[in-house]
Amino acid sequence: MTKDLHEFTIEHSGDLDAYFAEMMKDSSFRQTYAEEKNKMASALALLEAREEAGLTQAKLAEKSGVPKTTIVRIENGSNTTIETLTKLANALGRPLTLRIDPMSAL
Repeated sequence: MTKDLHEFTIEHSGDLDAYFAEMMKDSSFRQTYAEEKNKMASALALLEAREEAGLTQAKLAEKSGVPKTTIVRIENGSNTTIETLTKLANALGRPLTLRIDPMSAL
């Protein structure tokens, strides 16, 4: 009998947690993790704002003058410029806020 994914995940999540805790001891891994986490937070912020505005990527592209392919890349976690984010925020009718917080425990 095979286990379903949920059962497997519950059974092995301690293994993953232990692995992640071990990896976080490495400063290079921590740095990379923090960078990726920040990029994904930015991507999620744009995605949520776009969805709350009821816009598709194509509609946001049309309103902002930013190519849809760029919006897709940003929402997938790729870097972008403040100029591009400003165009997108303006098209969404929202202010762009840039914040650099102190590092917290990851």
